[in-house]
Amino acid sequence: MTYANSLSQIPSEKQVWKKLRLTVFGKKVKCPDCKRQKYVKEVQKDKMWCCTKCHNRFSVTNANWLKGMKISGKHLWALIWCWQNKINIQQTQSLINLSIPTIRRYYALFRDNLNIDFNVVLSGNVQMDEMFVKGAFIIGAKDTIRKRIKLKVVYKKSPNKGDAMDLIFNHVKPGSSLCTDGGSIYRGCDNWWPVKHKRDIHKKFEFGLTSEIEGTWAVFRTFIRRMYHHVTVEKLTKVVAEFEARYSHQEIFDSPLAFIKNSLQPVTLAF
Repeated sequence: MTYANSLSQIPSEKQVWKKLRLTVFGKKVKCPDCKRQKYVKEVQKDKMWCCTKCHNRFSVTNANWLKGMKISGKHLWALIWCWQNKINIQQTQSLINLSIPTIRRYYALFRDNLNIDFNVVLSGNVQMDEMFVKGAFIIGAKDTIRKRIKLKVVYKKSPNKGDAMDLIFNHVKPGSSLCTDGGSIYRGCDNWWPVKHKRDIHKKFEFGLTSEIEGTWAVFRTFIRRMYHHVTVEKLTKVVAEFEARYSHQEIFDSPLAFIKNSLQPVTLAF
């Protein structure tokens, strides 16, 4: 296994498995079935145990999304690091010498197991806009003060007022200042929801009120090209969710351990 200097600080295989064990079970290993720790016996250091009470044989990986993992702990750590740092799939293959299908599979697993609340409420100065792709569009809003975003994929050719109002009802705090372009889907939105509505008329070369959400689409397109080269429409919702998480929850992407603690749920004790 070959690592670049940037990955030279990856923990040893034993250290990785210890960190996984502590995240999943804590200091005391509990049986995932009967939730007891008294009868648990270690079979393989920090990896596998058996319960003499319910005769369950279990490991760190079989109680969560790591089930069926066939790569080493160091490979897992390196993959998470590459994914967090937006290293594209081809570069990751050269860096850690895994197959492209394996890297794609784990990138998808990381994306699918982000444990965050997507029901954000934006307030203050909020900008809204849409981005169009083949077979769908993304409608989004950005809180320009707190730098948080909410994006939603809609599988239709074009948006209507219902799509805009649905995002406003669920994710824009009453009393906020809402800035949009001159699209008809936003016209009269302040009659339906208590916001102060302001509009940019792009035909008149007015872009100041929506410049930040417009810039978000450029960042999103760059993100897709850099990491995945392209994304199918079927996977667009998951990729949009990943982008939203990276933008609004940057703490999850600080280190592989931060992501592991976020995505792997601990086994609880029986009462």
